[in-house]
Amino acid sequence: MRKILFGIAFIASISFVIFSFTEKKETIKTISQTSSIEKGKKLFARNTCTGCHQEQQKIVGPSVKDIAAIYKAEKGNLITFLQGKSKAIVDKDAGQIAMMKASLGITKRMKLEDLKAISEYIMSIK
Repeated sequence: MRKILFGIAFIASISFVIFSFTEKKETIKTISQTSSIEKGKKLFARNTCTGCHQEQQKIVGPSVKDIAAIYKAEKGNLITFLQGKSKAIVDKDAGQIAMMKASLGITKRMKLEDLKAISEYIMSIK
C-alpha cells in the first residue's frame, strides 16, 4: 500500500512540474511575441516622437496618419528616411525639415529591428 501511495505521489509531483513548466513557457512565449506594431508604438513614444507627431492630428509635424498615407501613396521607404538616407516626402517645408533632421539623430542610431517596428506602427495607422 505504501508503494502505491508513493507511486501516486511521485506521478502527481512529476505532472505538477511538467504542467508548471509548460505554463511558464507559454507565458514567456506570449510576452516575447509582443507585436511589432506595439513595440513600434512604444519606441515611438519613448523616443519623444509624440512631441511633434500625434496619431490623428498635426501638432508640430504631420500626423502619423498623414505620414502613413503619403508613404503608402508614394511607395516611400520610411526606414531609409529614419536612417537619414532619403529625403522627406511628407512635409517639404525647410523649417520642418530642419527640425526633423535634428530628431533624426535619434533614429539614425537605432537598430534596424527597432526602425522596422516603428515603421510598421506608423504604417498601421489609418
